[in-house]
This record gives sequence, C-alpha cells and structure tokens, in this order.
Amino acid sequence: MAAIRTNWQNIRQYIWLVGGLLCLVIAVIFWAVTDTKALVTVENPIEETQVQIQPEKVAATTHLGALMDEVRPLEMTTRVVTAGNHDAEFRGTKFFQENKKAWTIELFKASNEDVIQSFLQKQADRKNFIYFRLSGENQTEQYVLAYGLFKTDDQAKVQLQQLNLKLPASIHPQSIQFEKYISLVNDLGADEMTSANKLYEVKLKSAPLPVVDETVLAQAKSALSSLTNSSGTGSETTKTTITRRDASGKVVDVQKSHSTTQAPSGTKESSAAATEKKPVEHEVSDPFN
Repeated sequence: MAAIRTNWQNIRQYIWLVGGLLCLVIAVIFWAVTDTKALVTVENPIEETQVQIQPEKVAATTHLGALMDEVRPLEMTTRVVTAGNHDAEFRGTKFFQENKKAWTIELFKASNEDVIQSFLQKQADRKNFIYFRLSGENQTEQYVLAYGLFKTDDQAKVQLQQLNLKLPASIHPQSIQFEKYISLVNDLGADEMTSANKLYEVKLKSAPLPVVDETVLAQAKSALSSLTNSSGTGSETTKTTITRRDASGKVVDVQKSHSTTQAPSGTKESSAAATEKKPVEHEVSDPFN
C-alpha cells in the first residue's frame, strides 16, 4: 500500500514538471511570434548651449586725447642726456646718423669718462679726437675714444700707421665703421648742445639827429619877446588850451583862450625881474571824451 502511494506521487510530480516545461515552451513560442519589430535605438543628442556675451557699453568721447594722462604713449625717439660735463669732443646720435658710412680709428675703451678726458688734456692737438658713450640692453656702459673721420677703411689704416700717440702695449687701435655703433649711441653730443644755445650778435648803428628848423625857433623867440614886453607893463597874460578827445584817444576839438589881468600897483616887481617872467600856459583835457 505504501509502495503504490509513492509511485503515484512520483507520477504526479513528473506531470507537473512536464506541464511546466510545456508552458515555458509555449511562452517562448508566443514571444517569438509576437515580437517581430526590430529594436530601435533612441539617441538623445547633447545640445551645446552657447553663452551669449553682451559687450559692455563704453561711453563715447569727442576728445581724442582724454586718455593721454592715464596711459602715456611710448616715446621711442627720446634721447638721453647723461649727467656731467662733457668735453667738446663728445658726439651723439646726430653725428652718427650723418657719418654712419664713414670710418674712424678706435683707440681704446674705458668705463669711466674721466680716463678719456685726462688723456685728451695731455694732447697738444685735440682737433681730430672724438669720443662717445655706448649703452644698451645687452651692452655695458663704456666710453670709446676715436680719432679722425675717413671715407674708406684703407684711409683709416694708413692714418693708423702714421699715428704716434704712445699708447700702452696692451691697447691695439683698429679701424672701425660708425655704423657698427649706431644702435648703441643714444646721447646728445656736445655739438648739438652748443647749437641749441646760439649766441646772437647785436649790431648798433648810429642814428642821425633830427634837423632843427631855424624859422620855427625864430618865431618862438619873437613870441616870447612880445610876451615879456607885455608883462613889463604890469599885466599878466594867461593862455588856456582846452583839448577834447574821444574814447580812442584822438583829438576832437582844441579851444585856445587868452586872458590878461592887471597886477596891483603895490606888488609891482622890478623891471629886471619882470622881463624874466614867462606866460603861464594851462592845458585842460576833457576826461569824459
């Protein structure tokens, strides 16, 4: 009896197992039949958002030089005037620009200008000597003493052989063209400094004296004598002149008047003193015209 029950349980388990497998097969077949559409891939593109930059509004100005004080322009043509007193042989940019194709004899270089000045003071003839200062971004400050101004290199070498300056053995003069140093010279030469302060000569000429008309003097003397004669009679003559002027100072009207007054008998002066008296002349100007 127990064996029959065990066999029946096994048969029922196999039935459930086979039924489950059949359901699985049916589900797979149904899914394969119904799912006939292809797989569609949906892509979401990444949108690039551009930031809009709004330019700042700048107030317009009609004055073109309004920013000159804030940002000053670079002055590339400015030349340097070194402190100190240079000798007359010192040369600058102008000399090198005018003689950049010429040649000279470079005697020696010195870091101190006093060395060159003391050497020049010992020379009896300083006519052909010149010296200049070298300076730049990659150039140490040096002073160069040179001699002469020649058109070609051969002329400079010939003059170099004829020089007798008694220089030390360690110094070897050489001929060199001015164009080599033109970028290292940025000074005002002594010749430019003297030309900027020119002295002007003032020539004075003698001016002729004005010619005096003798007729005018004769008339003045006769008028004076007539007045003195009238004053001798014990009367005083007063001459009044009224001059009217406009706003610009021009004479508009001139009025003259004469008045004679008798002097008191008790105050008569002597005849000698009366002849020396002159008529009193008053000039009245109108201040409102």
